[in-house]
Amino acid sequence: MLAAALQNDPLYHIDRFISEVETATSLDQILDAFHFQVRRLGFDSFAYWLIWPPSGPRVPLYLTNFSKKWVQYYAEENFASDDVVGRYAALSARPFAWSEVKNRYILTTTQKGILSAATEVGLTAGGSVPIHGPGAAKATFSVCNDMPQAEFDRLFLSVRHEVHLMATYSHEKIMSLGLDTPLLSTISLTARETEILTWMARGKTAWEVGEILSISPETVKKHVESCCLRLNASNKTHAVAKALINGLIVP
Repeated sequence: MLAAALQNDPLYHIDRFISEVETATSLDQILDAFHFQVRRLGFDSFAYWLIWPPSGPRVPLYLTNFSKKWVQYYAEENFASDDVVGRYAALSARPFAWSEVKNRYILTTTQKGILSAATEVGLTAGGSVPIHGPGAAKATFSVCNDMPQAEFDRLFLSVRHEVHLMATYSHEKIMSLGLDTPLLSTISLTARETEILTWMARGKTAWEVGEILSISPETVKKHVESCCLRLNASNKTHAVAKALINGLIVP
């Protein structure tokens, strides 16, 4: 009975999430923690979006379970420049449902198109937590569902504080993994490494990158290993993140 009671106790799950994030040594471990807790709260999808720094090139880092096709399409169409959710998050300091943004602003044709395209891939309703700092860094953590907006808004209102806590703890941990530390100016990537990490930042697998560049998947993986050594990254995801944030690649 004790175990069953704990499963229904939000504080138990919050403590579990904080423990998992604090002991994480890679972005993938944080992603795993997100997956479990987001599902537990009743949401289908999530996305952590980091901009570093907002005054420089707006090159985003995504940690998400959105479909690779949607993430790639979003990047290729440069939706980040017009996405009204991201713009509102840059000005707000509290969690908000996307319906709040839709009702507050007169959306441009492009902004309406972005929301319509998101709906087509199951991101019908959502809510976001703005994150500011350390320094000039800004990030957004969003949760989404394919459900009527009013139903989503009720769910988001009931658990928004847990979502807020998850977002802020994870953001601090992600920063501590070295993503807030500028690389040494002497560190650079070869032309081939730059190509490979750029394609991987667009969601391509090692096999897909190999097909695009006419090299074997094994060769791609060897280059990725070299990138990890150069960037002092723990894995491919970490290497792509550090390369993006430090301006070594632009997807």
